[in-house]
Amino acid sequence: MKRRTDLRRGRRWLTGGLALLLPLALSLPGAMAAGTTSDAKPPAGTIEEVHDFQALGREAAAHRVPILLMIASEDCHYCERLEEEVLAPMRLDGADPRDVLLRKLTLEDSAPVRDFQGQRVSAEEMAMRFHYSVTPTLFLLDPEGRSLVPPIAGYTSPDFYPAYLDQAIDVARRLLRRRG
Repeated sequence: MKRRTDLRRGRRWLTGGLALLLPLALSLPGAMAAGTTSDAKPPAGTIEEVHDFQALGREAAAHRVPILLMIASEDCHYCERLEEEVLAPMRLDGADPRDVLLRKLTLEDSAPVRDFQGQRVSAEEMAMRFHYSVTPTLFLLDPEGRSLVPPIAGYTSPDFYPAYLDQAIDVARRLLRRRG
């Protein structure tokens, strides 16, 4: 029962507190851009595609870290921007951002993927299991593929998105530590 309480408390905090800040953050263009020191953009495609969720889950369990999964589409301009402006810089700052395993699932990928139970499914079927509504959507998952915090759907601006994502990662990591 304590686990459920911790999970609910984390989700309530995330959805209650942070969700109110996101619209405000997205309405202030350029607020953090002034502090940017480099105009060079990291290359797109720096986020590793996932084809074996079962192996990814084992790796996450071994390192005791959450999985940060981006559901993307090949023709999604916002997916490209999120990867270039937020996720790739996080990835380039270290092996994985903030001790999470960062991976991408592209809906149009024709190669089958192995789900968390070891079954082969299409990339789109795997994405549908997460109940995404738009691309891009970010999920913070435990090693068994369960969401630790509510998904972060959509992307418009890098202004406060990294801070919002950092807070979601912190909550996910705390919840994961409490479970283990």
